[in-house]
Amino acid sequence: MNKGRLLILLAVLSAVVGVAAVAFFAGDTYALGILRVRQVTPDQLAQAMQSDEFYSDFRHNTLLVRGPVAAVYREAGGVILEFQTQHGAKTLCQLGQNPAAIHVGSTVTAATEGAGAQRLSSGVLLTDCVVGAP
Repeated sequence: MNKGRLLILLAVLSAVVGVAAVAFFAGDTYALGILRVRQVTPDQLAQAMQSDEFYSDFRHNTLLVRGPVAAVYREAGGVILEFQTQHGAKTLCQLGQNPAAIHVGSTVTAATEGAGAQRLSSGVLLTDCVVGAP
């Protein structure tokens, strides 16, 4: 009787491990299949957030945002740079504690994941941005 229960337990455990392995690899394949890198402007991002199209258009994308810097704000959590935009909506990019030297008026390229963006009443905040050396 104990051997029968042990065999059933091993069979169930094997099935669970098998299903988990298949789910892991299927998820990995799906994630890589939708991965896209898009070059965008600060205006495109701000307008997309204002018109409620940001997440449908950019959620599954790594974004390369290039534009001139309008302002740099230093806060306890790091640095936030504001890109120049043509319309009233803003595109802000949250950087870490020690970003490269960024100056107002310089043109920078920031990389970030679209899924992490946050809606602001004035536009969009891109989180965890990485900016290369100018």
